[in-house]
This record gives sequence, C-alpha cells and structure tokens, in this order.
Amino acid sequence: MNRRLSTFRRGFLSTFTLDVVGRGLSAVATIVFIRALGVSSFAYLVLFLNVGQFAGSALTGGIRMRYMRTEAERISRGRAEETGFGLALTTSLLLVLGVSTLVLAGVTLVDSGGSTADRWLFVALTAAYTAGNASIELGIYHNQAHLKFVRAGMIGIARSAAVIVVAIAALTGLVESGPLTAAAVSATIFVVAAVVCAPLVREAFTIPTAATLSGEFGRESAWLTLYYLASAGFAYADIFIVAAFLDDAAVSSYGAALRYLAIVLGPMPALIAVMRVRTAQHDLVDSGHAQANLLGSWVKRAALPVTLIVGAAAILAPLLIPVLDGGRYPDSVPVFQVMLVPALVNYLTVPGPSLLMTQKRYRLLALIFAIALVLQLILAGGVATFAGVVAVAAVASGVGTIEAGTVAAVASRLARNDAVAAATR
Repeated sequence: MNRRLSTFRRGFLSTFTLDVVGRGLSAVATIVFIRALGVSSFAYLVLFLNVGQFAGSALTGGIRMRYMRTEAERISRGRAEETGFGLALTTSLLLVLGVSTLVLAGVTLVDSGGSTADRWLFVALTAAYTAGNASIELGIYHNQAHLKFVRAGMIGIARSAAVIVVAIAALTGLVESGPLTAAAVSATIFVVAAVVCAPLVREAFTIPTAATLSGEFGRESAWLTLYYLASAGFAYADIFIVAAFLDDAAVSSYGAALRYLAIVLGPMPALIAVMRVRTAQHDLVDSGHAQANLLGSWVKRAALPVTLIVGAAAILAPLLIPVLDGGRYPDSVPVFQVMLVPALVNYLTVPGPSLLMTQKRYRLLALIFAIALVLQLILAGGVATFAGVVAVAAVASGVGTIEAGTVAAVASRLARNDAVAAATR
C-alpha cells in the first residue's frame, strides 16, 4: 500500500510540475495572441479553440475515460493483455469525422451569418483541431494508465509548445487573420498527434487483446459520453451564450478570463489525472470505506492552501490583468474573479466524479451534470442580453459551485453506504 501511494505521490509531483510548465506555455501563447491579433481575429480564435475543445471532450471523452479506467485497473490487477488503444483511437476519429460531416451538411443549408465557404472553413478547421487534440489526449491517458506520468506530461508540454510557435508567428505578422491562425494551430496540433500516437498504434498490434472496446457504445459508455458532453458543455457553454447574445468585445473579455482562469487551474489537470488513475486501482474499486476516506482526507489537506491561492488570485487580478492585456478587456477582471468561486470548490472536491465512476454510477454522474448544464444554459441565456457578460459569469459560477458540491456529497454518501453493505454481508 505504501509503495502504491508513493508511486502516486511521485506521479502527482511530476504531472503537476510538467503540467504547470505546459499551462505556463499556454498562458504565454494567450498573452501573445491578445497582443498580436485584432479583436475580431482573437474572437475567432477563442471560438475556434473553445468549440474544438468542447467537441473533443463531448465526442471522445467517454471513450478515453472508459479505455483509461479499464487499462489502469487491468494493470493494477497484474493482467497481461492490452485493451485496445488502436480501436479507441479509430473510434474517436470516426466519431469526429461523422459529426463533422453532419455539421458541414447542416451549415450548407444555413444562409445567414456569413458565407457558406466561411462556415465550411470554420467547421473543417475545428474538425482537424478536434481530431488532433483528442488523439493527443488519448495518448496522454494511455501513458497515465501505465503510470508513465512523466511521459504523459511531456506530451502536454509538446502540445503547448506547438501553439507557442503559432503565437510567435502571429506576433511577427506571419499569421494575422483568425482563419489563418486557426489553420496554423490545427496543423501543428495534428503533427504532435501523429508523433504521439503512431508508436502506440504499432504497439497495440503486437500485444494480445483480451478486451477490445466492443462494448464502447454499450450502456456504461453511453452514460460516460453523456457525462463528458454535459461536463464539456459546462466548461464551454457560456462562451457560446456570450457569442450568441453579445458582441466581439464580450466574447474576447470572457475568452481572456477563461484563459486567465486556466492559469489558476493549472494544477487541476494534474490532480484529475492522478485521481482518475488512483481511483481505478483495485484497492479502491473493491472498498467503499477506502473511497470515503480518500475524499475526506483530500478536503482536509487541500482546504487551507487552495483557499490562500485562490484568494490571492482574486486580490491580484485588478492589478495584473490590465498589465497583461494592456487594458483592452476590462470586463475580464470581474469575470475572472467571479469564476474563482467554483474553481475553489472544484479544487476541494476533485475526487468526486472519479469516485462515482469507481462505483460504476455513470448514469447518476451523467444526470447530475446534464441537469446542471440545462439549468446553466437557461439562466445564462436569460441574463445575457440585459445584464451583460459579468452576469453570465455569475450564473455559471453559482451553478458550477452547486454541481461540484453535489457530486462530492453524493459520492461520499454512496461510498459509505457501500461500505456498510459490504460489512453486513
């Protein structure tokens, strides 16, 4: 047990360190884009990145998670067979291709908001970015499941470095328009994906396969897909609300605030990465008592340092953000500060979703997120036109805080119930 915990502590340290580097590179790229691009071009890039990230998570997140948890549990139990990286990758790419084709057909029938060629270009660029980014994410998940946290972190750094290259090109004037910048980002991400996934696909064909992913569209995978769709919507829906009801300045302000928030949430991907692998280990899968203890001990350890860090970010925001963006997007300051509230709660409750997956309560997890997403869309859409971008952020923050707290409380309660039921058998 101590050896296993030591492995995950080292895994968290390496993942955290490398992810901070990657997030730092992404933050630098964002600042360079803000400085180099005009308002309309930056707004185009914000929508492109958010649509691509949303689509990748919504379409392929369930496949990745099911693959990773199956793979991580298999390794923790000492089983020798591979579980199908090649099939997981193929399924993900086919989903992106299929949905993109449907979207292209749909935009062809639409005759508003720009030319058909412009809409086709946006969809094509976003599809290429989504496919590349989803492939990189699957490679990261594979390495994390195999406890190769350093290698997974280096992949993330390579992805961020690729975007920095494009940002430098924008700063030097090599790329100026929104579509050209998006095309450059898609191309560099696709190259990184090819380098990451090619050896893993070759390796998958050399190892006997015990459980391919034939049940990928079964009941569990369907609920996981709904969960990822809802959670992705939760993360990105408000930028779409802002884009639909407000102007380019509001989109840029909200998008910039999201990028600044990503700095504060820099450790979060590392925490989630280690937590989703840790909760797939057989000792936690087999014990509700261990699950409840994990969540309780995490909240106690994280409360003080996380509160101090988030509080410092809220205090420093009015001083630092105007320096970073040259005062171009003043609304990004209050938007960022409001978003720090759910950030704090999400830090404190990070094991919650993973524990519900450990308990195989995928439907419950998906329904909680889906209900929260619907509520967020209704409320945010309702306040957007008459209260502005800050009000949209406030709605998102309130709903996000309630959602994170609910998931953690439900996961803890059900883990304790499972422990009691197991003890009485």
